Amino acid sequence: MKNIFILAFIILAKSAFAQKDTVGLNIPFVNGTVVYEEVFNAPNASRNLLYSNAGLWLAETHPHLADTQLQLEDPALSRVAGRVNSAAGGSYKVLWQTNYYTFTFNFTLQIDCKDNNYRIRIYNIQDVFDKNYAAIDDMMQSLINSKSLTLVTGGVMKKDDFKKCFQALNIVIDNVMTDINKNIMVDNGF
Repeated sequence: MKNIFILAFIILAKSAFAQKDTVGLNIPFVNGTVVYEEVFNAPNASRNLLYSNAGLWLAETHPHLADTQLQLEDPALSRVAGRVNSAAGGSYKVLWQTNYYTFTFNFTLQIDCKDNNYRIRIYNIQDVFDKNYAAIDDMMQSLINSKSLTLVTGGVMKKDDFKKCFQALNIVIDNVMTDINKNIMVDNGF
C-alpha cells in the first residue's frame, strides 16, 4: 500500500512539473533571468584582434540583421558592450488564411576577449512592440507559471504567444552570434 502511494505521488509530481516545462525552447533561464552566454575558441587570434573586431562589429551597420549601438569599450578588460535591436518572425495558418508576425528584441550584447578565445553574453533582453518594452524575464516567468501576461498596450500574451516569441528570440540570438563569429577573426589590416 505504501509503495502504491509513493508511485502515485511520483506520477503526480512528474505531471505537475511537465506543465511548467519549457523544454524544446532552449532558453537559458537561471535565477529568474534569461542570459545567453557562450565562449568561442579562436585559435591563433590575439586579444587585440578580437577586441578591435568586436568593437567594430558593434559600431557597424548590419542591414537585415540588427541595429547596433556601441556603448562601452574597455581596453583594460578587452570588453566591448552595446545595445542591439534585431527582429525575427514567422507565420501560422488559421483555416485558409496565413497570418504573419514579427518580434523585435532589444538587448545588451557584451563581448570579452582573450588570446585565442572570446565570450559573448546577451542579457537584459526586452520584447519591443509599438515603442513599448516587455522584459523577457517576466515573459518566461509567466510561461513557467502557466499564466498570461497583460502588456502595457492592453494586449494579452498566452502560452502560444510566448512560445512564438521565444522561438523568434532563439533565431535572433543565433543570427547575431553567427554574424559575430563570421566577422570577429577577420584581419582588417591592409
